[in-house]
Amino acid sequence: MRKSRLVLLWLCIHLIPLATIAQGNYQINGQVISDKNITRAYLYTVNKGRELLDSAEVKNNTFQFSGQVDKIQAASIGLKGSKRSVHFILEPAQMQVRLQEDWNQPSTVIGGIQNAIKKGYELDIASFQDSMRALGAAYEHADEDGKVKLGMQMQVWNQKVDSVRKDYLRAHPASLAVLDIYRPYIPGMNYVELQELVNRIDRGLAYAPVYQELLGIYERKKERNLVGKQAPAIHSKTIGGKAFDLTSLKGKTVLIDFWASWCAPCRIANRKLVPTYEKYRSKGFEIVSVSMDDKDHLWKAAVEKDGIPWIQVADLIDLKSNKAAAAYHVEQLPTLFLIDENGIVVKQNINHEKLLEFLKLKYDE
Repeated sequence: MRKSRLVLLWLCIHLIPLATIAQGNYQINGQVISDKNITRAYLYTVNKGRELLDSAEVKNNTFQFSGQVDKIQAASIGLKGSKRSVHFILEPAQMQVRLQEDWNQPSTVIGGIQNAIKKGYELDIASFQDSMRALGAAYEHADEDGKVKLGMQMQVWNQKVDSVRKDYLRAHPASLAVLDIYRPYIPGMNYVELQELVNRIDRGLAYAPVYQELLGIYERKKERNLVGKQAPAIHSKTIGGKAFDLTSLKGKTVLIDFWASWCAPCRIANRKLVPTYEKYRSKGFEIVSVSMDDKDHLWKAAVEKDGIPWIQVADLIDLKSNKAAAAYHVEQLPTLFLIDENGIVVKQNINHEKLLEFLKLKYDE
């Protein structure tokens, strides 16, 4: 986290209490920036859906809400006759809301410790998001090789945003704002990532619907975690048309990689894996890539273009219908599993950095 943001948060956290009103009370002073005649503003809580908490008349483009809140919670303010709204954390504090009806202009919320934390995060990732938007625009018009190269750059920026998010989690584990920041990412997180989040987040947030949502997804993926279990069978056809049985690799450490030619992150991962495979293949390390392609020519063209030297298998059935993917509970690509010499899953959702650590410890020391 940047030093300037830390200073900002320190000032907000220490000065805002001077502006708070009676314990449990909130006051929201709002301003509407619009050419329309906006007559009413609505305050919603955002829990398991949006629920109306209060409404207020808009006079001279201003409005006010006041009330009590027992527990801080996610909220939003909307306007009558407009689709624009602003999302924030409702907490005992005085808050200033500036709501822009123009979608090209940012709406702002000032006031409250949680909103200061959220604003600090948004400032910290702003430059990263600008870079990702520029890369995303170029990605739309790039050819296949260009998409891979741009995807690799986008992955770097995504990792930077992820690092900032983890910094905020470490600094503010009891913050609803931080959990709210994580909310859109939770459904796509794998078991390992969810486990880290559950272990770090404060149990005092258990009342919040987003916390309950997190636990529900975590428990579902925990049930599907294969670590410590025998790797499910894989019977398929190699790229040369020969029958393949995973048990034929017993006695080797095997990385099982579920991927597809159309998956840019998979193609990036392929190119990173090549030198790793070449270094450790003679020491007992093997890779089996299980393609989710349903078109033979696309699968084979991608294997050739990426220069993949390890075992390639495919049933030419897409992800939703693939039996191997179902047995391994694969929901997104790429997904990687590491199995030991006895066919036991020792790592699930392993990334390249963790794989290198494992292989170095196993073969180089």
